[in-house]
Amino acid sequence: MHKALFVLLACLVTLATAFGLDYSADELWVFRENEKPTAEKPVDVFFLCPTVSMGSEQNMDVKSTASRFIFKRSVSGQKGIYSDAARFFAPYYRQKTMAHYMDPKAQEVAYGDARDAFLYFLEHESQGRPFIIAGFSQGSEHALHLIKDVLADPKIAKRMVAAYLIGWCITERDTAAAPQLKPAQGEKDTGVFVSWNTEAPDVTASALVPRGARSLCINPLNWKTDATPAPAELNKGAQVDSMLGGGKSKPHYCGAVINTKRGTVNPVFPKGTSAPSGAGIMGRGVYHAYDPFFFYENLRENVQTRIHAYTSNHSKKS
Repeated sequence: MHKALFVLLACLVTLATAFGLDYSADELWVFRENEKPTAEKPVDVFFLCPTVSMGSEQNMDVKSTASRFIFKRSVSGQKGIYSDAARFFAPYYRQKTMAHYMDPKAQEVAYGDARDAFLYFLEHESQGRPFIIAGFSQGSEHALHLIKDVLADPKIAKRMVAAYLIGWCITERDTAAAPQLKPAQGEKDTGVFVSWNTEAPDVTASALVPRGARSLCINPLNWKTDATPAPAELNKGAQVDSMLGGGKSKPHYCGAVINTKRGTVNPVFPKGTSAPSGAGIMGRGVYHAYDPFFFYENLRENVQTRIHAYTSNHSKKS
């Protein structure tokens, strides 16, 4: 009897997680800027939040007030990178908690929500318009799968201005398996992904880029993919004191150079400047938490540059 009850409960749990969320509901969107498109905002952005759930549960409870607060706080910190030149959409989703990050069941639920939200966005919000896919950390992981999965349809893929997959390891094995997944080679190419992981030059392994792995990346200051160093003078502003965005940017905070062996970006701090305290929370010299924030203003400018390049190219073809 007890065994039969246990099986029944397990089935009910499976059914509960199998059904997706209804993304027609406003409460499932952190930001849903579905006002009429304008010439100043010719594209849409679909953004996926990084990991903020540190509880013991398998997946974040999207109805939890506390979880929603920190989720929105995290998204708000990066909204300014994209929202000057695009309508901004960011869904709540049952992301993997840190405690269950490697759990396949947690991944299934989290990616299922991300995919459902993206498909709803394509059909009901974007409606044929060009778009940017963006994320950070776990958000970039799910965005990567969206490109491999949903953007296997060339009609959808040709609408992608770019994908900003910051803070995730993307390798040549990924690109070989998905021809629509193309790494950026400069500051103006479109239909490509932009990615990097930031770490000190003496790091040889991390949770993001394991030992022996090589991630495909680009330098966010000079937009080169080789070891050409970018001096701090090219850094138009870091957001390190207020990672919520909107704070005072710090120009010339750091330079950057690519470690071509690992495919990571090493920040180069001028004399008298160093990484902020707590930057190595994922291990000594691993600056993952600051991946977008060391280069905030350059990243914001690049989003606008790629949008302009996309709209210019497509207006010439039409």
